[in-house]
Amino acid sequence: MATIIKLKRGTTTPTTSNIVNGEVAVDTSAQKLYINDSGSIKEIGGGGGGGNTFTTININDTTDVVADSTSDTLNLDSTGLISISGNASTDTITVGTVSSATIPFLKADGSSSNIDLYTSGTIGQVITNLYIPFTTADGTSVSTLVVA
Repeated sequence: MATIIKLKRGTTTPTTSNIVNGEVAVDTSAQKLYINDSGSIKEIGGGGGGGNTFTTININDTTDVVADSTSDTLNLDSTGLISISGNASTDTITVGTVSSATIPFLKADGSSSNIDLYTSGTIGQVITNLYIPFTTADGTSVSTLVVA
């Protein structure tokens, strides 16, 4: 005759008041196993892939990038004077400046052209040292350009 072993079971993650140290329990709703490891409830086996690799990344413009599933991929986009490169062997992401960039420019007469920028240094150095002299349509010299 076979011996039947029944684990504690419920429909939520167990707490330390539900299971004692070393005891195993099952969350039947999420289909996950848990163990009480010296007063800390830990998931066993990860339930087919574990949790999200990132949960929430807050961007300073009040946008939250949120992982909705374990298969979500976080994408980093480079635009303007920003460059992003990665090295898979060292698990490194480098954020820097591009060596050149083109900014579309609308002239006072309605025509347009491009401003070609060539940069070197860190993004902070580029922004701090950005100086482009301009002359307005009436001939007034402008020495400050706000790049947003």
